Amino acid sequence: MNTFSANSLKILEKSEKNFIDKYIARLDFINKTNSAKTGEKLHGLISYYLRGFDVDKIKNSLSGKERELVEKAFSLEIFKEREKFIKIEETFLVKCGACSPVFYLTGRFDAIFKDGEKYTIYDWKSKNIPENPAQDLQSIVYLYCASKIFDTENLSIKYISLEDTKSCEAEFKNAEKYLNKILKIVKKLPPKYLT
Repeated sequence: MNTFSANSLKILEKSEKNFIDKYIARLDFINKTNSAKTGEKLHGLISYYLRGFDVDKIKNSLSGKERELVEKAFSLEIFKEREKFIKIEETFLVKCGACSPVFYLTGRFDAIFKDGEKYTIYDWKSKNIPENPAQDLQSIVYLYCASKIFDTENLSIKYISLEDTKSCEAEFKNAEKYLNKILKIVKKLPPKYLT
């Protein structure tokens, strides 16, 4: 059964060949960049912090730049309401079975914040946030999946750059339009790869 993440859909949208090479033929041998490694460390630290762990020892093991990024992040108002984070580093798998071909969407929410009846997906970025979050494929996939998981349209996704604490947000708009956009990309794959 075909399973797609927001990143794999972005690659497929740009190039069927690159998608096939990376996700079907498994020809991707690229090592993680230092920026990616830093991002993983920071995601882990924020996850521990939101779960209520004492992270001081971990912070002390970070490089000066990494520690600076963490301190900036923890100064954000949102971290003063840790109890409203209901999911942290939550992996999801959502079946798109009402369309043809049937496929799954997968990913991981960095954090889900619930304030009253409103859900906000938080996504930490080491550096860059989307220029147009409402049109970003990650937003489309995450908002669509969250609407199915939490059975609500009262949600948004908020990206936060850990480097400069800038943020941007996209409100949920229309599940059908999201699914149609995703399906259009999935159908770029030759039928022999759609099992």
